[in-house]
Amino acid sequence: MDKDLMTVNDLKEELPVVRWEYEKPAEFLQKFVVKLRYLNKLLSKNSYVRETTKILKYIIQDATNNTIVLFAGMTDSGKTSLVNALLKRPILSTNVAVATEVNTIICYGEKEKVCAHFLDGQIASFDIHQVELFTSLETSSAKILRDSLDFIEIYVQNDLLKMVTLIDTTPLQISGNDTAYIKESILNRADDIFWIFKYGLPIVPEELKLLEKIKGKNIIPLGILNGLDLIDLNHKDSISSYEEQVSSYVRDLICISSKEALESVSLKDDNDEKWRHSQIDLVIKELEKTANNQAKRLAYLTERFIHWLKRFQTEIEIIPEREPYQTSFLTLKEYVEHFEERQTIEAAQNSYTLELSVKYEKQSTIFKKVDTLFQLIQVIESKPFCDNTQLFTFNNQAKQYLLRVREYRKLRQEYTHIYELLDKKHQKVNGLTLLKFIFGKRQENEYFVDQIEKLNERQQILEKKYHLLKIEEKNLLKSFEKTKDLLNKVVQEQLAMILKDFSTIEFQRNTENAKIQTAIKKLKGFDSIVEAQSFILKFVSDYVLKEGYILTKEEKTKLQEMLQAIEKTVFDYPAYIEQYEQMGPINNVEIQKMIIEKNPFYSCHITEDHIRVQLDEPPKILNLDEE
Repeated sequence: MDKDLMTVNDLKEELPVVRWEYEKPAEFLQKFVVKLRYLNKLLSKNSYVRETTKILKYIIQDATNNTIVLFAGMTDSGKTSLVNALLKRPILSTNVAVATEVNTIICYGEKEKVCAHFLDGQIASFDIHQVELFTSLETSSAKILRDSLDFIEIYVQNDLLKMVTLIDTTPLQISGNDTAYIKESILNRADDIFWIFKYGLPIVPEELKLLEKIKGKNIIPLGILNGLDLIDLNHKDSISSYEEQVSSYVRDLICISSKEALESVSLKDDNDEKWRHSQIDLVIKELEKTANNQAKRLAYLTERFIHWLKRFQTEIEIIPEREPYQTSFLTLKEYVEHFEERQTIEAAQNSYTLELSVKYEKQSTIFKKVDTLFQLIQVIESKPFCDNTQLFTFNNQAKQYLLRVREYRKLRQEYTHIYELLDKKHQKVNGLTLLKFIFGKRQENEYFVDQIEKLNERQQILEKKYHLLKIEEKNLLKSFEKTKDLLNKVVQEQLAMILKDFSTIEFQRNTENAKIQTAIKKLKGFDSIVEAQSFILKFVSDYVLKEGYILTKEEKTKLQEMLQAIEKTVFDYPAYIEQYEQMGPINNVEIQKMIIEKNPFYSCHITEDHIRVQLDEPPKILNLDEE
């Protein structure tokens, strides 16, 4: 995949074949540009083909603007001086010590300004007086600014620029293989090239290699020998030397003097001898000739579009293997193709969710019907309370308390039962109740006296147990204050654990749904490319190929081969998105929220009054009146 990406990066927009037929292409060009604008609008919606879209934008811009003529040459050839002379004003710096630092496009504008185009795609406007900041100013801040520039546009109110747009390039750069080069993104925008040679300076081999390369693409620049003021016209051999060296690379070689033209401009007299001797008018005539050759321009733009189409073909062919398309598509594809497995998993999760719901409801209401100490003990003996040491201790204390209560009540009942039996027997024997025997006048009866003494012994035992029971009760109530909070805490922790399980399921489903939605969103970002693909197939087939008069046989073959390759690139994600929409996302109702609302937590509500058992006090001691 990395290799493929390198292929796209290396797929520069090659210089096309220039044809010189004078046809009438205006109507075709107008329709052609309308189609390209729509195509550019589609591609602009996707950032993954930003550079390809940028190149198309330049093709459209160049097709609708004036004819563009590029001025190229080595350092100190006088390119910038020539541009200033043509504009009849010193727009650009001609400082000999400082070469033009950035490619500069000079075009017509009612409002004069500088537009800086940065490498990141940003565009900023500046006053025209700040041109040197971008082109030649030698300050650290200016250098930092130029390092981030792609090119600048200078808008100038000049009649010549109503006819043509000029490009003043940076001096030719020497590459590692001893070949000069010009930035291709700038070179490819030119409808014609004016190559400047400086009289007195040698034509270096690197320069000729670049001209040879351009010649191989059938681009024939106009040669301009600058320095006519230095040439002795009586010695034409000096000019012939240059002609011999470049005749096979340029369509013509004209001699001019940008120096004399600028001197004439400074005198503000276009008709003086210096202007005529500079022969700048020859350059202007060549500019007019190029501007009027619309057939050549259309052929050039068409060839640029063909090369752009090759770039687009390569770009879309590797999109399925690039991120984020590849991962997003595989994510969606895996979801759709394994939907039944996901339904099984979802059903299991739903079953587990139901179990959790029942468990939550049980735990949240565990204290709802606990109104007595005995009921509380039953709850504490169940999970998870029984595993807590503090609750275990309290529970034993509570059970011991209730055991003592039962023992006391049993003894109290036994006392009452014995007393009642003795009372009935006394009534039967003596006709009096036992109380009358005790407190009234009576005849001594040793049996009854003995029984009363035994009752009093029981009364003493009850008195002691009652006292101890009250102490236990006090201790139990004291423990209960802390135990009650702990009981609520334990239940809340259990509920939190259940809710955590709910959250885990919800998180898994949310994550899965979010993953799919993100994948779909990223894939839909390629909708514009898919639409552009369909548009190109129809546009080129139904329009470009049918207008055969602008295409060579070779171009037709190239286009047909590219269309076949473009058509072979299939983006399957729309079908998978449609299947996904029919299946629907994983059901992820906010169960946790519903469970909490449906089953509010009932905290332990019993108080000390519920803990304290109501007990009959011990009976009073039976004192026999011996009087």
